[in-house]
Amino acid sequence: MKARNWLGVAAALVLAFAAIVPRGAGALTLADLDAGGSFSAGSLTFDDFDVVIAGDLSVDLTDYAVQVLADGFRISGLISAILGGSGTLLVSYEVSALSPIISGASLLAPGATVGTGAQALVVESLLGPGSEVLGELFVFDVEGVGADPDDSAGFTPVSSVSVAKTVVVGGGMLAAIPMLEQRFLAVPEPLPLILIGSGLAGLAIAGRRREVPV
Repeated sequence: MKARNWLGVAAALVLAFAAIVPRGAGALTLADLDAGGSFSAGSLTFDDFDVVIAGDLSVDLTDYAVQVLADGFRISGLISAILGGSGTLLVSYEVSALSPIISGASLLAPGATVGTGAQALVVESLLGPGSEVLGELFVFDVEGVGADPDDSAGFTPVSSVSVAKTVVVGGGMLAAIPMLEQRFLAVPEPLPLILIGSGLAGLAIAGRRREVPV
């Protein structure tokens, strides 16, 4: 009887998370990206996606919606395991910028865990050109330990970043991550800024010359 009660609580939590996660009509999915799709978010381009799922998670990649943000993207779906089950979602991709340069990244993944041993965590590696290690982001919710839903890192500006993300849920009665949000910080390159500044200064000088009486 007690197990049935716990199962009811776990199912209710999973359904509640599913209800609050926004999904726009005609949204991208991980299936689209894994099949070679790409998208732009502001001045950033995301491509070369590779998705692998193992364990008790749904292997149907259309179950995971992708929402494009101004500076990144959000993955939503029932990334969850119940009654001691477990699952792993691996996502790798490239993000690049032609004009701005990328100088930081942030990760948000609020998880939920119920029962001893339950854990929901995301860890990702950030690599620059030439496989230079730029940083590592880590968020987690572990029953009995605590939770930290977001992390960020700044690094020396680069034109492209390779990301390898690992999502793990399992143990206990319920472990779930209904949403993962990835964002990047892009700043303009110094040269374009100098050119823009020079152009504005030139316009100001020309305007003053017109005002000089003959």
